[in-house]
Amino acid sequence: MYRHLDLILADVKKSIRREFNNLGGMGFDELNVVNTRKVTQSMFDRLLAGNDAAYLKVAKKAYRAAGGTGKVDEEFVGDTLSAFNLVTGYLYFKETERKRLRLSEQILTAREYDDRLTFNASLRKTANLWYTQTAQYGVDIVDAATLKAYKDRGIEYVKWISKDDGKECADCGDRHGKVFKITDVPAKTHYGCRCYLKPAEKE
Repeated sequence: MYRHLDLILADVKKSIRREFNNLGGMGFDELNVVNTRKVTQSMFDRLLAGNDAAYLKVAKKAYRAAGGTGKVDEEFVGDTLSAFNLVTGYLYFKETERKRLRLSEQILTAREYDDRLTFNASLRKTANLWYTQTAQYGVDIVDAATLKAYKDRGIEYVKWISKDDGKECADCGDRHGKVFKITDVPAKTHYGCRCYLKPAEKE
């Protein structure tokens, strides 16, 4: 179910690395207060646009794979991203702005002390955090598109399937094999959860 997501995320990761490498190549003389704000805003706008395109692509693939009879579009992706996320504990767009503001502050602090080591460390940290956020919301998009497909097909119950390999968390292990009404599926509890749902009959 997540195979297409992994392939798409591989390309997204390259784009993220390229963006932060370009920023890391700028000199402190270019990164004054005004320009830092402009540069980081422009970069995060591109990162968001890249994520939007990736999420729409993976949503369509997940929806079709689950046998959806309707469609998913940009509005579906936007609505999914706008909802409070119980795993991340934040709202996607607000956290994106917080990440941008924190990076801008870190850049200006490093510039003030002419500290390239801190500057580069801040870029690496922010890039890693951004990819983690991007990947987690990718999982959410796949799950939401799959559930939408099931609902559009008129499916009323789904079964929770975990890896069941001895490495799953307690919550996932407890849920493995349980059947839920499609409107009452519990939220995932941790980053990177690859448990999935499949159509089922009422027990």
